[in-house]
Amino acid sequence: MSNCIFCQIVSKEMGAYIVYENELVCCFLDRDPINKGHVLVVPKKHYQEFSEVDRESLVEVIMVAQRAARVLESILNTDGLTIMQNNGIFKDVEHYHMHIVPRFKDDGFSWVEPEISMNEDDFMNIQASLTASFHQGC
Repeated sequence: MSNCIFCQIVSKEMGAYIVYENELVCCFLDRDPINKGHVLVVPKKHYQEFSEVDRESLVEVIMVAQRAARVLESILNTDGLTIMQNNGIFKDVEHYHMHIVPRFKDDGFSWVEPEISMNEDDFMNIQASLTASFHQGC
């Protein structure tokens, strides 16, 4: 996709700090990092959403993310990692990608969780819907 920044990086039309790539994925430093060493892993095929990614590419994304995590922990002596990806209106680039963010104590990055309340009926209804959908092959 010619107007996709990640496709341009994968095709070498745009420069990036690539740290690893193979036939299925490209792994590079985020240009607007949350922390030093923030890496993105993207499938080389263009997919907008997590649910669209083919099985082979998705497996490779997660395996390379794990490898990147191990390397980052080792070379940056992290206190932890945050591994995440966003879908729909919450992603900043319309190309599926996984973030591997090195974390350090008091780094200022946080996950804000809203306070919601759920009762037993809520849990049971969601469980029933999810279970039924899983069995239908959704």
